[in-house]
Amino acid sequence: MSCQWRYLLALLVCLGSSSARSQSPLSIEQLTPAQLWQRLEFRISNVPAATNPFDPQNIRVEGAFSMPSGRTLAIPAFWYQGYKRSVSAGYESLSTVGSPEWRLRFLPSEAGPYSVTLTVQTNGQGSGSTVRTNFIVLAQSPANRFGYVHVASSGQYFQTDDGNALKLIGENVAWPGGTGTYDYDSWFGAMQTNGENYARIWMCPWWLGIETDPASLTHYRLDRAWQLDYVLQLAEQRGMYLLLCLDFHGMFEVTPDSWGGNNYWPANPYNATNGGPCLNQDGFFTNAIARAVYQKRLRYLTARYGYSPNLLAWQLLNEIDNEYAYLNPSDVAAWHSAMGAWLHTNDLFGHLVTTSLTGESDRPEIWTIPELDFAAYHSYGEASPASRLQTVAQSFLQRYKKPVIIDEFGTDWRGWNRTNDLYLRGLRQGLWGGALGGSVGTAISWWWENIHSENDYAVYSALGAVLNHTGWGTGLWTNVVFKTSGPPPPGVGNPLPGGVPFNVSCMLNSTWGGKPPGELAVPNAAAADYSASTLNSFIHGVWHSDLKSPFILNAWLTNNARLVMHLNSVSDGSVMVVRVDGSELLRTNLPNLDGGYAVNNEYNLDIPVNLPAGKRLIEITNAGADWFYLDSVRLEQVLPASYSNNWQPSCETIGLRGPHESLLYVVAPQFSFPAGATNAALPLQVAQTITLSNWNSGTFFTDWYNPGNATFLGSTKAVSKNGVLTLPLPDFNEDLAAVSYPPPILTGTPLVTNSVQLQLDSETGGRYVIEQSPDLSSWSPLANITNVSGTITLVQPLSDASGRSFFRARKAY
Repeated sequence: MSCQWRYLLALLVCLGSSSARSQSPLSIEQLTPAQLWQRLEFRISNVPAATNPFDPQNIRVEGAFSMPSGRTLAIPAFWYQGYKRSVSAGYESLSTVGSPEWRLRFLPSEAGPYSVTLTVQTNGQGSGSTVRTNFIVLAQSPANRFGYVHVASSGQYFQTDDGNALKLIGENVAWPGGTGTYDYDSWFGAMQTNGENYARIWMCPWWLGIETDPASLTHYRLDRAWQLDYVLQLAEQRGMYLLLCLDFHGMFEVTPDSWGGNNYWPANPYNATNGGPCLNQDGFFTNAIARAVYQKRLRYLTARYGYSPNLLAWQLLNEIDNEYAYLNPSDVAAWHSAMGAWLHTNDLFGHLVTTSLTGESDRPEIWTIPELDFAAYHSYGEASPASRLQTVAQSFLQRYKKPVIIDEFGTDWRGWNRTNDLYLRGLRQGLWGGALGGSVGTAISWWWENIHSENDYAVYSALGAVLNHTGWGTGLWTNVVFKTSGPPPPGVGNPLPGGVPFNVSCMLNSTWGGKPPGELAVPNAAAADYSASTLNSFIHGVWHSDLKSPFILNAWLTNNARLVMHLNSVSDGSVMVVRVDGSELLRTNLPNLDGGYAVNNEYNLDIPVNLPAGKRLIEITNAGADWFYLDSVRLEQVLPASYSNNWQPSCETIGLRGPHESLLYVVAPQFSFPAGATNAALPLQVAQTITLSNWNSGTFFTDWYNPGNATFLGSTKAVSKNGVLTLPLPDFNEDLAAVSYPPPILTGTPLVTNSVQLQLDSETGGRYVIEQSPDLSSWSPLANITNVSGTITLVQPLSDASGRSFFRARKAY
């Protein structure tokens, strides 16, 4: 008999078992005050004993809440064990407090009288009498409670029940170090202090996974559940919204990754070898028993944590397409549809549902699923992150008609790699690229422990200081289109008279599957700024012919010129070939030294090739089977030249246009990450401009800020002509942020009470002084206002006996 059928028989025996009926009547005890938008918790006593209190087929305890509006919500109770935490030898330790018991959680969203009626079923049959209790919720609303998160009507952003935009600024804090929940005390405190309001956390075998151990199906770890209680309640206190990722791809993997782990399928409780119902990984998504067991876990999670408005969304899986070698993508998509539908039906608090895929992965069969409320994109090591993330966000929004979050972001997938982003320019460009690219918030950085240990939070506080007083995230925002000189041409022009030869090292794009243009002109050392967006580290052979892209350099060379390739790693059967103007100068076999298939620096070797002088086209190819990986290439003894057609670079700029203002982010020409990332100082940009197209006619003011520290750099004025608005930039070195808006409009409507109603339309968050005059000569201040919504009204009595007064709005910086 197969393991699959043994599991089914064990399940049937459990369902057929009987429970002794308690001798004492069912009772309910209120543990917390009944307050609006705060967790209300009950202890339930004298529940019949159960073979498995986690299995609703064995026992179901539910509370039916009757609300003042007449609605009724039936919320499952859950099996609970209290714990006390401490630190011993640098590690968190938990000790039990009291005995296990039943708990029931609810969040009152209406003021007035409530009742809750408890019912119990054992083995599908009613057990004993019901019990009812009443409570009253007063109308006072606590601070920082705004209701649950929903997709805004624009379909682009999130908002809370009170209608306010939820502007997400945050990072992953997926798991802690040895001190467990104590790490979150430190992290959430620092994040809140610096304006962050969002975090993503994982449930996995080493942290918060309640059903990840062998033989743990429907027998959940209560210590992990208590730790998640602590983290979620801490998030509520700190005003943090959590995206809870319920499973990660390593649960389906059998081969250790480059870190030597994350291969948990042999230990997965759903695996038939551990008594589970699944003969292989795809069975998790197709097997009816596996689906039913998983839904029991979802029921427990919604019962225990679903009350919280700070739970932003359930994320079903992390990067499941990592495991598509074992899975049928259509089965994975169907499973997402079914589990999303289950959550939308059974999570009565209405949390959002999503999942995630690997970087560069965009799978319509996943993101078109209507039960997934928003899409997620992972970005690692991508060149020019600001413009790249804008391209991603706009593509997702247009094709899937749902919000997108840049769920993970890093300048390198292999580690924090601060040495390659020495001044955090890449991190800053990514965060602003997410925020002003059209996603629901900043890009969500991955390397959280490094950010905390280095106290690199200033990039978050500066972004929030600039954007949070604007209308960012409210209403519908469209992509700003800029006129630029575009990417550099692939060819060089003529050599520059008297030019001094130079050497240039070109960093490459490390994204697997990336297919950049593949042809780079090298007329000057600054050409290296474009190499990572033009050339890929993976030089593929015939085994991945669909991923092959060119690797071509164009340059003028003088005597003793060389190409130096730094070889990192090799897969099977690679053959490196170098050609110059079509003539082969090098062909060499590259054995797989370690027998593996990871980028792990197995070679760490420079391979030089001598090059002839003159204008040359240098090509690197792979005539073998699988890939080899280059960290960089260096050209030596290059002659300075012009670009073909005398091309000159422009600023890299992204932006969003909203109802009352436009938001802009500008990166200095040729310094989009990784260009210039390790330079201590970048050259001063003087008299630069940016040009916005398809623009309304009129005058526009622009307030400029330093994105690194939110310092106000001044305001400029420009007039659009023929649909084009050209903005002069203040002098800067690295990047700029801006809020651009038309002049404020102040209108008045006379009222019958010898007064006037004034309405000010301006940029959101604009600070103005409303002034009054009887004669347009002498002005006196009337009111200092901050236009928090872009439109504000106030009523003012007319002071002149003739009933005549003049009013104006003046900007107050």
